[in-house]
Amino acid sequence: MSKIRQLTVMVADDEPLAREYIATLIDQLPNVELLGLFANGRELIQACQSELPDLLILDIEMPGLSGFDVVEALQADDMPGVIFATAYDNFAIDAFDMNAVDYLLKPFDADRFSVAMNRALAQLPADLSLKGRLISASRQIQNAPDSAEVDDAAVAGGRIAVRDGRDIDLVAIDDIDWIDAAGDYMCLHVSGKTHIMRSTMKDLLEKLPSADFARIHRSTIVNLRRVTSVSSLSKGEFRLHLGDQTSLKVSRNYRQSILSLLK
Repeated sequence: MSKIRQLTVMVADDEPLAREYIATLIDQLPNVELLGLFANGRELIQACQSELPDLLILDIEMPGLSGFDVVEALQADDMPGVIFATAYDNFAIDAFDMNAVDYLLKPFDADRFSVAMNRALAQLPADLSLKGRLISASRQIQNAPDSAEVDDAAVAGGRIAVRDGRDIDLVAIDDIDWIDAAGDYMCLHVSGKTHIMRSTMKDLLEKLPSADFARIHRSTIVNLRRVTSVSSLSKGEFRLHLGDQTSLKVSRNYRQSILSLLK
């Protein structure tokens, strides 16, 4: 296993033996810390409210909330990576539609589990650490006593003011590709660069032109002018593609409004 960083993990499975088996496998791996074992999705979601792990290992068919329901509920601020572990092979397409790191078909052995964890280590560090650094830096700037007083969500002349230390970046609204939430902050993705600003999703959305920007998830806004293609997923869902580099899934709650806008 790579020693680049420590990977924190939470596991949810309604079968006690399955939870214990996964815990044993995790214990054999260096640089992997088990934060908790949970018997259902609701317990895991509650635990994530106080400590969000890097990775979730989820059974799919659990009483109450399924593994997919857990991902839908958590798909927001600093979303963890997800490995689905299930006895059923018919959920694989849906799992990878949710950008799962891997799909473990029970019963799996230690070697197969190690492969999945190596994939997680390879995929997660850059994304999570980058966003974490950006948000941490933004919080320090916001709390600095000598920071310029400015409304981060101020909009004028088709540009939005984003504070960067003692400077203020004026980001052209038309240049914004998409936006996602990160706690009390919003991440504006513009041509490969991310601007961090303090704002709520609701307040920012009210300041953007409704003809161009639409919410596709409770934590995601997209510039419809940046959408180059749409691909259908299972269960009537679909994914918006912004060029070749970015694709964003539309949650079920927003698919009808997005479809009408795209028409």
